Amino acid sequence: MNDKALAALGAAALALPVLASAPPAAADPPPSGVTVEIATINGSGCPRGTAAVAILNDSDDFRVFLTTEPARAEAGGTSSPTESRKPCQLNMKVHVPQGYTYAVREIDYSGDAHLEPGASATLSSSVYFQGTTPKPTARTLRGPYSGPWQFKIGESEPVFSPCGEQRNLNFRTELQVDMGDSDPAKTNFIETDGKTVYHFAWKRCPTSM
Repeated sequence: MNDKALAALGAAALALPVLASAPPAAADPPPSGVTVEIATINGSGCPRGTAAVAILNDSDDFRVFLTTEPARAEAGGTSSPTESRKPCQLNMKVHVPQGYTYAVREIDYSGDAHLEPGASATLSSSVYFQGTTPKPTARTLRGPYSGPWQFKIGESEPVFSPCGEQRNLNFRTELQVDMGDSDPAKTNFIETDGKTVYHFAWKRCPTSM
């Protein structure tokens, strides 16, 4: 084979598409067969035996509702130092039909707060699958503030569960109050209303070749 023929073969090889494993394709939620259960729940922000989950699956959204006892973090006044932080660690088992995978794309939190001038309150949240590293996201209220609050914490690039693997889904939430330079005689607090909503995204797993 001469040099011109070799060059032509090389150019043709470079022009061939590179084959790679296809990513999951976006999909509507499966019509049935999804179940969610609480495996473990720990932390002063969500005592054991106080949580329940329910699923709402409609044409526009797939949501999981978590209900717990309201959690409250507070500082100042007669509050003890341990009251300023309220963590909650929740582990869920999500069973999906074969051929689907999922991610949590947004979480809705809500509650009430009262913060004196100089004080602040923070809600930090992370969602991660078993065996992966959490990446916390935080939202902060600054005093003076008094009234209801609502935070929507979303993922710009949601992480999907590996296809064909059963991995539990972990949620970590923490409420924290920082008195700053506020009046130490006055109480500052942030509390949840005990209702958290998780919005799911779905994809179809690639079929084996």
